[in-house]
Amino acid sequence: MTRRPFLISGILGLGAVAMTLLLSFVGPRPAALPAGFITPVLAFEFAKSEAEVRQIIDPVGDVRPAMDRVNQLDFLYIALYGGCLFTFALTCDRLTGRRLFFGAAALAIGIMAADILENVQLLTITAHMDDGGFAGELTRLRLFTWLKWGGLAVYFALLWPYFARLGGPARWLGAICFLPLLLGAVAFLSRGLMSELFALSVGLMFLMLTAYSWWFRRPAVAQAVSLPAGTG
Repeated sequence: MTRRPFLISGILGLGAVAMTLLLSFVGPRPAALPAGFITPVLAFEFAKSEAEVRQIIDPVGDVRPAMDRVNQLDFLYIALYGGCLFTFALTCDRLTGRRLFFGAAALAIGIMAADILENVQLLTITAHMDDGGFAGELTRLRLFTWLKWGGLAVYFALLWPYFARLGGPARWLGAICFLPLLLGAVAFLSRGLMSELFALSVGLMFLMLTAYSWWFRRPAVAQAVSLPAGTG
């Protein structure tokens, strides 16, 4: 058995971190965002009206192509971060034997599905901005956005039993597993700045899982000493 059971999660997580940096470079730079938002893609995901979408995405400028580029690349990002969450939960299940973590792995698949459907709505909205209204797509966008973000908050909370059993610095990860869930509940009632803080807490948890995946090693197993024949 490998001494680094979370290695696959660590590799995928590192890929997701690299992808995050790439998306930040190629992402849009809109002139104005709804109150409280500082991240264009997040503002688009949580947009409440067609007027807000048009405020974020000027159909005439270069914001729309940049937004589409980010959402197209996001399909690869989904595979990376979703694969990291899925394999991490499966490894927790294997190490502890607790089926709770198998449920977390299943939830990771649901999160990826919601994110894919969210991207479809985002791309559909930008494709039809010149054709008229897109109220139906916006309604579905809100549903899939909250299924994704809410699913992420629940996923991290489900990991609490794993970290709570550890000793040393890793135990503190358990203390913050519920932070995204708490901030997500507040963001659901008051979006804008709270949405940004909620997303930041999710990103922080993901970075911590990635770091833990690289840091964790099984203790070395002492090899049995062979005694010469006729002794003992």
